[in-house]
Amino acid sequence: MKRIIFGLLFSSFLFGCNQNSEEADHHAHEDTSGVQQTQLTLNNGAKWKADSITNQNVVILKTIADNFKIKPFPSSNDYQTLSGDLSNALNQMIQQCKMTGPDHEALHHWLEPVLEKNKELKNTSDTANAKRIFVSIDQRIDDYPNYFE
Repeated sequence: MKRIIFGLLFSSFLFGCNQNSEEADHHAHEDTSGVQQTQLTLNNGAKWKADSITNQNVVILKTIADNFKIKPFPSSNDYQTLSGDLSNALNQMIQQCKMTGPDHEALHHWLEPVLEKNKELKNTSDTANAKRIFVSIDQRIDDYPNYFE
């Protein structure tokens, strides 16, 4: 049931919001799996504009990640709990999203890898792999202020 709800929320976030066909300063490329992705870049050298609720939700994600980093030897169960906490925060962010236009599109490009990596985290029981995935999520969260204000 949670997967269905998450899927619906994710889909509504990606497709239900105002889509602007004129994306500014995004570049498509293919990753090693052959899937085309869009790379997040600055808006002609400037940061994208995010609304205050989005910024607050990113602070929540950052707090979850920072609190997890202080665990000395996280177990597989710890990583599963982390994934659940991140899912809850991401779902809240998606539900509260009011952004539109190119800034919103840029937010998608920042957020999509976080959602995908969190899904990977949820589906792994190997702590070494979970740690690698978490580091990737944490780095993406840390990148947010480099692209958004």
